[in-house]
Amino acid sequence: MIARALILLITLLPLTVLADEDVVDGSMRLTVKPVLCIIDKKTPSCRMSFLVFWESAQTGYYCLFSDFGEAPVRCWSDERTGRTEDERIVQNEFRYWMADDSREPQLAVVKVEVLRMDSDDRRRKRRTRHVWDLN
Repeated sequence: MIARALILLITLLPLTVLADEDVVDGSMRLTVKPVLCIIDKKTPSCRMSFLVFWESAQTGYYCLFSDFGEAPVRCWSDERTGRTEDERIVQNEFRYWMADDSREPQLAVVKVEVLRMDSDDRRRKRRTRHVWDLN
């Protein structure tokens, strides 16, 4: 049963990894890969390297923030695009977001989700048989 669930998740993972952002005001695009961490009792955290890409309609001073701290992960000056890598050990879901020098409002947000294989997470209990199977 667990092996089937893992195979299903592995086949669906490329679709999930390509998920993009929540664009807040339409002028900024933020993409983070991957956006899913799978943990269980044996591995209670994920050591992950996140690739973060952003693109803006306007040149400006922009900073990437995360829920891990007050300080920005990285800032760019007079840029319209940027890219960085961020190494994290993940146990709970968190967000990355872009902001300008005022830090408000958030221009674009991406949530990185954590799937717990040993919990009652509803995402694990999806129907695994074909819809026309009457047994």
